[in-house]
Amino acid sequence: MTRITISLKELERTALRALAEKEFRDPRQQAALIIRQELERRGLLTVQNTSCPIEVFSTIPPKVKPETK
Repeated sequence: MTRITISLKELERTALRALAEKEFRDPRQQAALIIRQELERRGLLTVQNTSCPIEVFSTIPPKVKPETK
């Protein structure tokens, strides 16, 4: 897997972390999923033309947080 570095403003980083936490993902996985979904939306990628493991994240539902009483 290739690594890239993306610079985010503080507000963007905070929003990414909040979304990742809400969906029970690591922020890096969340960012990869967002990029993947946008590339698919724009027609630049399809599930068939990639071996990128991130496609797994879009098919697995988020973990359910156990209820605490």
